[in-house]
Amino acid sequence: MRILVTGASGRLGSVLVDRLTRQGGHVVIAWSGATTGPSGAVTLHAVDLSEARAVAESLEEADPDAIIHAAALSSADAVYRDPAQGQAVNVEGTRRLAEWAGSRGRRLLFTSTDLVFDGSGSWYREEDPARPILAYGRSKYAAERHVLATPRGLVARLSLLFGPTPWGRPGFFDRAIEALRRGESRPFFEDEFRTPLHYHTAAEILVRLVESEAVGIVHVGGPERLSRFELMRRAALAAGIDPHLVRSGRQADVPSPETRPADVSLDTTRLATLLPDLKPPPIEEVLLSPP
Repeated sequence: MRILVTGASGRLGSVLVDRLTRQGGHVVIAWSGATTGPSGAVTLHAVDLSEARAVAESLEEADPDAIIHAAALSSADAVYRDPAQGQAVNVEGTRRLAEWAGSRGRRLLFTSTDLVFDGSGSWYREEDPARPILAYGRSKYAAERHVLATPRGLVARLSLLFGPTPWGRPGFFDRAIEALRRGESRPFFEDEFRTPLHYHTAAEILVRLVESEAVGIVHVGGPERLSRFELMRRAALAAGIDPHLVRSGRQADVPSPETRPADVSLDTTRLATLLPDLKPPPIEEVLLSPP
C-alpha cells in the first residue's frame, strides 16, 4: 500500500514514518510543511497545506492508497494568535485531502485531539458531544466533519502524547526532563487531566488503524487518567530523577488568553474492540524500553 504521511517532520509524524519503514510492506511518501531532503529511510517533500494548487499537484504525483494526516498548526497558542492560519492549515488543508480521498475511494486517517471536548466531564466517549473551548480544538473539530464525510474516513482523536523526541527539535517533554536532570525544580498542572499515550504506542495504533477498514471516530489514548503532575513525577522516577523536583501547579498559576479544559480523558472502549490484542504498556515500561 502507498501511504502518505503528512506532518512527517513533526514529533508524531517522524515516529509514524519510522514505524512504517521499519515494518515494511508499504511505500511511504512523507510530506513536511517546509523541510525537504533525506530523513531516515524517506525523502521529505515540502507541501504547504494552505496552498490549494500545491496540494492538488502533490496528491496527483503521490497517488497514495491511504493518507495518515498528522500535519497541523498544533500549538493552541499559535492557533489563538493566528486563527486565519489555523483555519487555512487545520480546516481547509484537511478539506482538500478529504475531497481528494473521497472522490477516489482512498483511505484517510485524520489525527484529531481530545481538546474537542470542553473538559466539564471525564472519560469521554466517541458519541459524547464535542464542545471545544480552545480555538485549536474548534479548528480540529471543524476539520473532523470533512473527514467523516468521506466513505473511508477515520478520525483518531489523540490524547496527550509524551516521550522523548527521537530526532529534530526537542519538545516539551524533552525540555522538562533535561531541566529536572539538571536539578531544576519545575511545576506541572495537577488540575488538568488527560489519558497520556507514548509516541511509539500511538504510532503503532495509527498504523494498524489505517490498515484496517474502521471508519467514523475512534478515541486513541492511554489506559490511565493522569494529571501532568502525575505523569511527570512517574517519568522522573523512571528516569532515575528525584521526583521531589516535580512540583504541583495549577492552571490558574499560568496566565493564558484561553481557558484550558480541566479534564479531557478519553474512553478507549471502541479502540479495544477494533484492536483487541492491544495492551498499551505502563508509563514506566515504555520510557525504559528502546523504541
